[in-house]
Amino acid sequence: MSHCRVGLPSLYLSIFLLSLTGLFAKLIPLDATSIIQLRSVVAAAGLALYIALQKRSFKLSRKRTYIGVYGLGILLGLHWVTFFHAMQISTVAVGMLAMFTFPVVTILLEPLFTQNRIKAGDVFAGITVLVGLTIMVGADLTDLKKPVTLGVISGTSSAILFALRNLLQKYRFDGESSDSLMLHQVIAVALMLAVFVDYPRVESLEAVSFLKIFLLGIFSTATAHTLLVFSLKQLPAKTVALIQCLQPLIAAVLAWLVVGEIPGLSVLLGGSVILSVATYESVQKARSK
Repeated sequence: MSHCRVGLPSLYLSIFLLSLTGLFAKLIPLDATSIIQLRSVVAAAGLALYIALQKRSFKLSRKRTYIGVYGLGILLGLHWVTFFHAMQISTVAVGMLAMFTFPVVTILLEPLFTQNRIKAGDVFAGITVLVGLTIMVGADLTDLKKPVTLGVISGTSSAILFALRNLLQKYRFDGESSDSLMLHQVIAVALMLAVFVDYPRVESLEAVSFLKIFLLGIFSTATAHTLLVFSLKQLPAKTVALIQCLQPLIAAVLAWLVVGEIPGLSVLLGGSVILSVATYESVQKARSK
């Protein structure tokens, strides 16, 4: 079976599960940092149980690898925090647009790891994705007040962190299993954010909220990111980054179906542009195999 045949399905399932994150963020009555820390704890427990049931070791291949992998975990945690922070200090639309510049960042940074030249078609695809995202949320960018500026800075920082983490993971830690990589990264996130959790609010949560945190940690964190790590092993990072831009479109559709947020014409038009680029990348990748 080719890398494409296993990589693309894993990537698309990962994108769908990650698209559910926004719904959990709306439905769980906690601040973003507390949610991120708790989802990481649940994800770590789920991944550890899965690896134990597979009767495999939790250890990485080499001792010196731990420093790098836990460094990836710090990048992942900072990515999550800056992404949520961008949406909190400005708007969800501004934070989403700024963070989803990461495909362009990936395209620009990947040649540093591969020694290949940047292709004009890749740059055009990245720009087209940005155009689609701009169409989706462009109306919210007309307000140039300070919160929006800070939101763009925080969201763009999140994009850089995410792109760098993905590239380092693909080209520096390709020999490690996907679930082990994700296990140690979410442990790093959980440890890093433990002191920032709003413990009084956590203690007052109802059982249904804990169930949502469990589902978020198992499916939209452990499973989704393990599949994303796996897809990065099978596909070029730029392909993963561009196709992953389907996430805002899927999230908008889910929000419409679940919480009644009907997408406007701009969302539909921008989503069509993004879908076109993602489809093109999938077809090109399939042909190359």
